[in-house]
Amino acid sequence: MGVSILDQAKGAESRTLARVPSFIVIGGGAVGARMAGQLLRAEAAGRLRTGAIVVVDRDPSCVASSLGPPVTLATEDWEEWLAGHLGAWDPEGHLVPYHWAPHLLEGWLAGEVRRAGGKAERGGPLAPRDLPFERATGSGDRALSYASWPCPPMCIEPRLCPHTRGVRDWSLAADLARPDPRDSADESVVFRTMHFVYGVGTIPVREIRAARDRVVGAARGGAGRTFVIATSSHCHALAATMRVIPVTA
Repeated sequence: MGVSILDQAKGAESRTLARVPSFIVIGGGAVGARMAGQLLRAEAAGRLRTGAIVVVDRDPSCVASSLGPPVTLATEDWEEWLAGHLGAWDPEGHLVPYHWAPHLLEGWLAGEVRRAGGKAERGGPLAPRDLPFERATGSGDRALSYASWPCPPMCIEPRLCPHTRGVRDWSLAADLARPDPRDSADESVVFRTMHFVYGVGTIPVREIRAARDRVVGAARGGAGRTFVIATSSHCHALAATMRVIPVTA
């Protein structure tokens, strides 16, 4: 009998042990609670060791509020919590982004630039990528996807696509890391959301802080820079351009 793609992924995970001091899960609704639950299952199965899973949701009675330790609930708006905590978070921690949120890390970066004394504003429009799905969001970001069909939130984006049954020979995160001349941007910052434990994509906080240092650095000298800012997995992304204007005397 053949082995399915998902069984292969589960088998690979069972042979490794990841140690992460803390996780930040954005959203305590059904999806966020399920992500936190998957982290707990990974720990129970001996594939993960962690000391804290912080779920951020302004609703104190959200679905995730019923989860026990090491899950705790931070009852704040996402943007406010990130502004107050992410910059100083343990760099060995991981962030679990919410799939259908506004582009939270773009907004957080803009706030970090302003706190450093610079100015962050929208750049020009993002050039079309000729992908199966491209749409402007209400906040002015661009939603991008290699899929023209609805993907489940917990898809692990394996090498063989469960929908097409063919090889996944694309990576949107890698594509966006290469600036497109049509964007009129100097460089790209891509927060890569990659599969960590079964069904959960994460961004290492160390990478988030390194991106912050790059963008804030542009606010501390020179003539300013324009960045493509994207949060992206292999298949889906939110992206926009940001113009960073340096601190003036």
